Amino acid sequence: MRFNFLILLTILTLTAAGQKLEYRHDSLFVNSFFVDVSTSKSFLDSLLQTSGKTKSAKDKYKDNPVTGKKVKQTTIFYYDKGLFFRKYDYDSTQLSIGIKLYRDTDPQNDRESELTETFKGQLYIAGNYINDNRQIDKLQDLENCSVTVSEATVGSFSTIIGGDILYGENVIRLSFDRKTKELIAVFIHHNFKDR
Repeated sequence: MRFNFLILLTILTLTAAGQKLEYRHDSLFVNSFFVDVSTSKSFLDSLLQTSGKTKSAKDKYKDNPVTGKKVKQTTIFYYDKGLFFRKYDYDSTQLSIGIKLYRDTDPQNDRESELTETFKGQLYIAGNYINDNRQIDKLQDLENCSVTVSEATVGSFSTIIGGDILYGENVIRLSFDRKTKELIAVFIHHNFKDR
């Protein structure tokens, strides 16, 4: 038992310099440890070496299919890490992870985002390093997955309103800066089968 604790402590010490998130084969790994909806807050706190803040709220847009009431979501925010993990009361298998990679060039949009700081670690999806692939053409070149982007045009002005990385069975949403059209955040929705 003591030996296992020392191994875990060593691993956590080695990963303290930077976090590594990997999404591969429909599974999420934080610093090489598998994470899913049943992962406890205390285990996430130890992996990320900080204490997350838990908040519960009702979803403005989604109703519980059984009760008809607004879905209750519980989110663990790691503000200093640029991450959140969200669970839902209507389906105990679903987990969402938000990763803020860069700040929005519009200060108002940046203030309105759920995450205040940016993620300082490394994000990999399907073996692709995501942090430096901010432009749409670079995202289109990701291996083992494809990217779709949605744009809106009003008159002569067009802007990106979002996008998806299509990989495996789950939904991976992309958020873009409206001015620069560069990737600023990724939202992985594990066990959400609809796009």
